[in-house]
Amino acid sequence: MKVFIRWDGLVSKKFEFVLEWTATALLIAGVALTAWNVYPENIYLSIAGNFAWLLVALVWKKMSLITIQGVVLLIYITGLLSKGFI
Repeated sequence: MKVFIRWDGLVSKKFEFVLEWTATALLIAGVALTAWNVYPENIYLSIAGNFAWLLVALVWKKMSLITIQGVVLLIYITGLLSKGFI
């Protein structure tokens, strides 16, 4: 399956590197806050990290990453909506 968004030349390698590691740091922070039971901040950080990873996946054109990040974002957002945090 092809990704229909063309990112060729739009994102520099340096920006891609910074985005990838920022996304990773956000997800690690979200997991840490989950372990320490800091709610709902853990979800907000995880959403930010997953969204950033979704952008990375789009740049890389990796359908497996696009799928997992999109589904995880949908789950997080519907959970926050059901609890009234958004």
